[in-house]
Amino acid sequence: MAGFWSVVGLAIKSLFAGQDANGHTGDVVTSDSDVTTSEPEPSYRYAIARFSSANPANANLANASAAGGATPTSPEQPDAIANILSRSLASIPDSQVVLVNQFFAPNPDVADPFQAIRETKLGALNVAHQRDAQAMFWGRQNDATGQLEVHLISDELASSLYGLIMPLTHCFKLPEHHDTTEALRILLSAELVHQARGGEMRSQQMARLTSHLEDLLERIQKGDTFDAAGPGVATAYAFAAYVLAETGDRKYCATAMRVIEPQIRQILKAAGDQPVEKAVEKAAAPSGLLGEKLHHKEVVVKETSTEELIAGISDFDKVDCQKTAILALYGGLVNWSLVSNMQASTGTLAIALWKFLVRRFELTGGSAADCATAICRVGEALVAHAKETENAKLADSGVVQFRRAIGMISNRSHAALYAIAAYGLAESIVASALINDVHIPDEQVIPVYQASLKVCARRDQPYIWGRTMFALASVQLMNGSQGKDAKMTGLARVSFSQAYEAFTDAGAKGAARAASGGYTRAENMLSQLSHRKAVMDATGGENNQESSGS
Repeated sequence: MAGFWSVVGLAIKSLFAGQDANGHTGDVVTSDSDVTTSEPEPSYRYAIARFSSANPANANLANASAAGGATPTSPEQPDAIANILSRSLASIPDSQVVLVNQFFAPNPDVADPFQAIRETKLGALNVAHQRDAQAMFWGRQNDATGQLEVHLISDELASSLYGLIMPLTHCFKLPEHHDTTEALRILLSAELVHQARGGEMRSQQMARLTSHLEDLLERIQKGDTFDAAGPGVATAYAFAAYVLAETGDRKYCATAMRVIEPQIRQILKAAGDQPVEKAVEKAAAPSGLLGEKLHHKEVVVKETSTEELIAGISDFDKVDCQKTAILALYGGLVNWSLVSNMQASTGTLAIALWKFLVRRFELTGGSAADCATAICRVGEALVAHAKETENAKLADSGVVQFRRAIGMISNRSHAALYAIAAYGLAESIVASALINDVHIPDEQVIPVYQASLKVCARRDQPYIWGRTMFALASVQLMNGSQGKDAKMTGLARVSFSQAYEAFTDAGAKGAARAASGGYTRAENMLSQLSHRKAVMDATGGENNQESSGS
């Protein structure tokens, strides 16, 4: 019995000490075939779903389930469109594709189309997360139009910031056209910009995206509308320009507005109540002999402005969710061009378009966050146009819009949107004060900026956070300079420094340079205030200094 327990003790000892029964250390022997050099995994994984249902019985959209609209398909039947997308996107570096054998389609039984497509996209995103992917390409081959409809969803696009353009659909006539391939690469590159963290990685992804856009920029400037490949090329270009504008690069806003403007006018004309273009008879200039009378008249067609097209729409049901997404994308580009003073004459267009979209969400569906986002865009357009025309009433109207938007959303559920609304509220108050040439009420403005910074995550939204901090620093520097307040000016210097760091993380080099310039101005002002205080102390105070000067 004693021998048995001794053997058990040796066995237990060998387990803990890593030795065999004879006391020799047991080495792990591996063959050369077992040792594999693992390559670094790509930093970004995206999924591609099926674009057609393998089972004809499942091809009916009514069979799509309400929870996500996913329809399982047979793995034996490959999807040609998914393979085309996979080959088109294979050249994008730092990415890896995951093919998902499911077909997604919105549930037609849902009353609100926005809610139906939101459920479908969120369902597709959940499936992508199950495959360790951050985004999902899905869609269908529309037999009625003969076009390929492509959707893209990710965590960023599912947030309230992009809620208005979530139903955005990219339609292509020829899936294997080289312009279609370039558009798909632009979409994925734009999503890589969203996912990038850190200044170096963000700048690298932005540079890759701009390299794709530069290939199409010259063609757009020459008037190319990419009709051969389909309207999806224009919407993909506009979407990428919007993503870059969100990070401070607004170089492509003007060309993006130009390339999708034909689609915008077509949507508005189709939704209008009456024909909007009327032929105007105009007498032709005499071209014959002296005194000869010409009886024929020249017919001139006057093109209706976009504002008039918007005013001619009374039935909002004629503008479905996909068309609304394109209008919202166009309106966002117009707003960014106003902010950067690239299209100064489009203020009235932006106001009219966003008021129309607000009314559309109020009457025909959409969530409260969607409506609040549209209201924020109205406020942005009003404030930008107020600065352009120096109209304080427009700025005050912007204050009303932003306060209305803040009352519709929660700072927990929609933190980024709440931060934008709070920032816009403070900016509208500052704009009204500057136009009226009065002191900026810092006791009213600074807490609003601080509330925006508190709810906004700097890591996830570095540009929004940096823009808010830069605006706060500007107010602190302005009031500190006017009141000769060294403490306020010192706070401005710190705020400019933090804004510079945030802009650097966002890859916004131009905004970072502006923040650096603000930091230098704050330093100079502090130096002047310090010198002034030293002179006052040496001369016995300000009163003695003034009397000696007189």
